[in-house]
Amino acid sequence: MDSSKNIAILGFGLMGSSLALGLKKRGFVGKILGYARREETRRQALASGVADEVFADPAEAVRDADLVVVCVPIWTIAKLAEKIVGALKPGAVVTDVGSTKSELLKTMEPLFRNSAACFVGSHPIAGSEKTGIEAGNPDLYDGRLTVVCPSDDTPAEADALVSDLWRSAGSEVVEMSPAEHDLMLASTSHLPHMVAAALARSVADGHPSKKADFCGTGFKDTTRVASGSADMWVDIIDTNRAALEAELDRFHQELQGLIQILRSGNGDDIRKWLEDARDDRNKILKLNRFLKR
Repeated sequence: MDSSKNIAILGFGLMGSSLALGLKKRGFVGKILGYARREETRRQALASGVADEVFADPAEAVRDADLVVVCVPIWTIAKLAEKIVGALKPGAVVTDVGSTKSELLKTMEPLFRNSAACFVGSHPIAGSEKTGIEAGNPDLYDGRLTVVCPSDDTPAEADALVSDLWRSAGSEVVEMSPAEHDLMLASTSHLPHMVAAALARSVADGHPSKKADFCGTGFKDTTRVASGSADMWVDIIDTNRAALEAELDRFHQELQGLIQILRSGNGDDIRKWLEDARDDRNKILKLNRFLKR
């Protein structure tokens, strides 16, 4: 990343603080400007060296920025964009870390239509159930995949700047259209989170205290992501409803098939179902280049 650039990061939760720390660790010596809603977070960002300057007003944070990264829940991205678009300098590029892209782009396009700045969506496929600036990890994006979603009107230099940002944080970058991204992530990210949440609710069954001591590592591992931020996930679900509904329908069919095996199948049918699941998981993990650590 060109260290002559000023980068503004709006939001210093896990994603924003990790980006700042990751850039600094990998040699970025340009200025990192920041916005945080809470005064305590602003103090922490300065004290920990996450940012060089921090502002209570997002418009002030972006005035001198060449690149702005909005690291807040999806609908809050749109609200912040409304506040900063008039303050952006000509040629500035705005990107984000949101897990869905199509609905956000529909909101952002009219905001930037008469602006000399532009918006390019991006989504680093990295994260944790942990939240807050304290969760910042300089290696969060290292060895991970980031999807950049330019529109048909995205200038090539803006596309390149966003891609360079994520490579500078340690990511590999791939480009997809917003629609392709949302369909893919509905299957690989959003469905697993919903299933983990449903599993946690089903096991608790309204009486978590009765079952707590009987839950082992299987429960802990399969429901880990259900501890994530509800504020973030309600926006993800809200902005990718159709694709997620289709994936949940497909998952429901899988469960119905299992129920049918339990009702009328024999031990060999159950074994075959379990072996297929094991082989599918092992194949995905073997082929995945980004989950080796």
